[in-house]
Amino acid sequence: MTQPDGFLAIPSTGKGRAVLVLHPWWGLNDTIKGVCTRLAETGFVVFAPDLYHGKLADTIPDAEALVNELDGAQARRDVADALAFLLERTGEPNVAVIGFSLGAYFALDLSARPRRRFMLSSFFTGPGLATSTQRALLISATLQKPTNSSLWTQ
Repeated sequence: MTQPDGFLAIPSTGKGRAVLVLHPWWGLNDTIKGVCTRLAETGFVVFAPDLYHGKLADTIPDAEALVNELDGAQARRDVADALAFLLERTGEPNVAVIGFSLGAYFALDLSARPRRRFMLSSFFTGPGLATSTQRALLISATLQKPTNSSLWTQ
């Protein structure tokens, strides 16, 4: 499968458990790419689809405009394509899904679909107190399950 629009971060080993990161209303910016890179540095294969296909927002009015222009059905297809790509790329049967703001909506939508097991669905809808590095480390620690865990093998 061809890689969809988005950002792929791969650990130095070349393989790892799958993490799908869904960006906030600002778009697939350097902050989200940084989260993906930090997760990959801890051993995960991470893919963040670009639901805006290259567009970014720097202001709230610009972000609102991008959200209003977003075709929800197409964005759902983009998320589904990203999930299929990530699972094929990793060979993993399960995936962790992390959604930020707008991405949280699509993460929740994805996790409610039948016949898919998600190891973690995490939703961030506000800035919070932690830095992005602290959040990435917390996410990484949460995802580090023992390899004999039934959650990872089902």
